Amino acid sequence: MQTKQILYVEDDTANQTLVKLFFKKEPFQLTTADDPDEALDLVKSTSFDVIIVDLNLRKEGDGAELIRDIRNISGYETVPVFVFSGHDVHSFRDYGIEDLIQNYFSKPVNKKTLISALWEVLEIEQNQT
Repeated sequence: MQTKQILYVEDDTANQTLVKLFFKKEPFQLTTADDPDEALDLVKSTSFDVIIVDLNLRKEGDGAELIRDIRNISGYETVPVFVFSGHDVHSFRDYGIEDLIQNYFSKPVNKKTLISALWEVLEIEQNQT
């Protein structure tokens, strides 16, 4: 199986480190971005299989804006996007991006839940190609 490319957009280095540890034994290549600008540059130059976005990066809700921007980039209209947030799912709905994402996770994220969700979307993607 080819290594899957995952972009994780997170401004907290402790959270970046934790997710890197989650992926240590998985066939995923994790690339991190600290802010929306860096993430957009990476998306425009690299092909990612899944994108994980923290909802609040530099300011509240800019992760939602980033997701909208990513969806407007050719080739990223249907790439699975996961959201990580400290908000509960009810507050998350206020951002109006439910139709743009694959899954929502409240922080702290459980390793088994995240890895299972990634395998699920990647297997679905493989069966469709």
